[in-house]
Amino acid sequence: MPGYAKVALVTPTFHPSDVAFAISWSNSAPGLGSWRVLLDKPIGAESISVIPPGSDEPVFFVSRSGSGVLLERQPPHGERDEVGRFLGLREALLALCPLADTTLEEIQVGLERDFPRHGRR
Repeated sequence: MPGYAKVALVTPTFHPSDVAFAISWSNSAPGLGSWRVLLDKPIGAESISVIPPGSDEPVFFVSRSGSGVLLERQPPHGERDEVGRFLGLREALLALCPLADTTLEEIQVGLERDFPRHGRR
């Protein structure tokens, strides 16, 4: 009897909990003027633009790429260049600007509250 291949369901959208993490990350990431994120759409975001401190325009762009995430950088008058590929949106954002452990823990606790896992009591 032939075996069945495992099917990985990949969608171009970010999970709502990852989007919530991105927003919390931008509110907590250090830097004069703060890090800001822009979603391509409020529900079902497929692309997230990141405006670093000191800039008025997006410089970094995060999108799904297969089962991972692609982080790109675009200088003001240039082409987008790949910065790296990450397992998820959270890892990509933390590569841009890490958070203190206590801040990261606070965000995670809030996400656990707002996005409870099924089957947990």
